[in-house]
Order: sequence, then structure tokens, then C-alpha cells
Amino acid sequence: MNAIETMPAVWLWIHIVAIAIATYALRISFISLFSYYEMPDGIEKHLNLVPPAVLAALAVPPIFYRDGGFYLSPLNPFLIAGLAAAIVAWRTESLIGTLVTGFLIYFVVVSVPVF
Repeated sequence: MNAIETMPAVWLWIHIVAIAIATYALRISFISLFSYYEMPDGIEKHLNLVPPAVLAALAVPPIFYRDGGFYLSPLNPFLIAGLAAAIVAWRTESLIGTLVTGFLIYFVVVSVPVF
């Protein structure tokens, strides 16, 4: 038995609500703080780099790693779809086009049997 199975439902909901309140308080504190003060240019310049960094941190591991190791193979469907999506994103700058291309190429590559 793990901790969640032995924990009463009331305590589980208390923890969920407490985490939700803490998350909301943290977010609203920054919103209220920067509604009165202007953010310095240096910080704003660096914060513009956060979305691409988060996207890369979420997208790169599934593409290049499998079973706990680096997997760079021409048969890797994630790599093929990721490269196709990256090319479409670079050439068109279209989010929908990039997503559709990545999913479509992935499903085509997975569906085609390899000898």
C-alpha cells in the first residue's frame, strides 16, 4: 500500500486545496507586484527566453532519449517527426502547421512497417 491509499480522503483534499492556494498566491503576487512597478529591461529581456527554453526542455528528451539512453537512429519516429516539425516551424512560423506536420509524420512513420 502506498501513502495515498492509506491517507483519508479529507486529508488528500486538504493537501490539494493547500497546494492550489499556494500556487494562486504565488502567481497573483507577481501580477500585483508588476502592475505597480515597471520591470527592468534586463529582466524582461531574459524572461523573453523562458518560453523557448521550456519548450526545448519538454520536447528534446522524448525525441533523443529512449529507455534511459541516447537514441539517435534513422528509425526513431520521434526524431523524424521532430525534424520535420522543426523544418516546418522554421520555414512557416505556423504553430498549427508545425503541430499537424509533426503528428502526421509521426503517425505515417509508425504505421509503415520496417523490414
